[in-house]
Amino acid sequence: MNYRKLALFLMFLVSIAVFSLPSTLAEKPKIVVFMKGLMGTDYQLVNATNDLSQYEWYIVTETLTADDLSGASVLIIIMVDPTMTVTDEELTVIKNWLDEGHKMIWVAGEADYGGEGPPRQETANKVLEAIGSKLRIDLSEVTDTESNGGQPYRVLGVSDNCDEEVKFLVAGVHRALFHGPGPVIAYENGEYVRLNEKKVENVYRLMWTSEYGSIEEYNPPTSPVYTPGEEGRFVVLAIELVPDKKNVIVLSGDAPFDHYTGMYKPELKKYERYALEYPQQGAILFSNLIYYGVNIDELFAIVSYPKQISQLQSELSTAQGKISELEGQVASLQSSMPMYAVGGIIAGLVVGFAIAYFMKKK
Repeated sequence: MNYRKLALFLMFLVSIAVFSLPSTLAEKPKIVVFMKGLMGTDYQLVNATNDLSQYEWYIVTETLTADDLSGASVLIIIMVDPTMTVTDEELTVIKNWLDEGHKMIWVAGEADYGGEGPPRQETANKVLEAIGSKLRIDLSEVTDTESNGGQPYRVLGVSDNCDEEVKFLVAGVHRALFHGPGPVIAYENGEYVRLNEKKVENVYRLMWTSEYGSIEEYNPPTSPVYTPGEEGRFVVLAIELVPDKKNVIVLSGDAPFDHYTGMYKPELKKYERYALEYPQQGAILFSNLIYYGVNIDELFAIVSYPKQISQLQSELSTAQGKISELEGQVASLQSSMPMYAVGGIIAGLVVGFAIAYFMKKK
């Protein structure tokens, strides 16, 4: 045996394995966080990147470009500096990226409180309109006197009223922080829709206020659907599925990071408040959404299960109807069989008698 050739061959096989493995193992799903105007460090964001290290995190604080979004699965848009906006050029980049399909875009909303709220609301709705979404952030603020972090504006959105089709997205989540949120509504066929009262096709409501939610107004323009002081349950986080491209649009009443205190681990800023007094699961909610943002086929499949089951039930009902019809026909035949039998016997006796008679005569 030529051991030298064998050794060279084995080295060749090992080199193939060594050079091919990293290319697959190193491919992490890319998450782009567009925090326009961020200066310094956001500790909630840093913790998210450390906790969810299975993803490649890419932070943009200035202009968003096509290179930034190259290969990305998820884009999160947070207007840290409310004096800035998403430019037309950036909107073109975002729309071209979404046209690739299998993407998730998360737009952070805000309440209309103070000088920062209205421009953030305007930018959020500008993005949503540009990408053809039905979702909108309402031009008001929603508070909650029951489910909150010590003050009504520190809304702890609850998952108990989540739409059945998407309950898997809030698995492990009872409450999550929306610090000064705007209500989530919809815009369909030229009209604004109160999502707390009406479902819109392909739009699913995940997180709500408790029944003690209330609409507040602080700055013009006013809400197109709600009245100040109106009470009830209001939506603070919803998603929209875009079937033809298999894209997902997320709209939250406030941001997962920044905006004073974000959804992701607010206990990092106020441990006693959000870990002990008012425990919440914002980090779980965020990680659930990001997981399905990079596994969109799985998300669409799960959401479609109820529709598939309904279709199968309809087909089964139709089949059962046909079976019942056939059973009726069989029963009808069975009920008439004795008459046929009697007639046959009588005919047989007549024929037999006739044959016997003629044979006797012969």
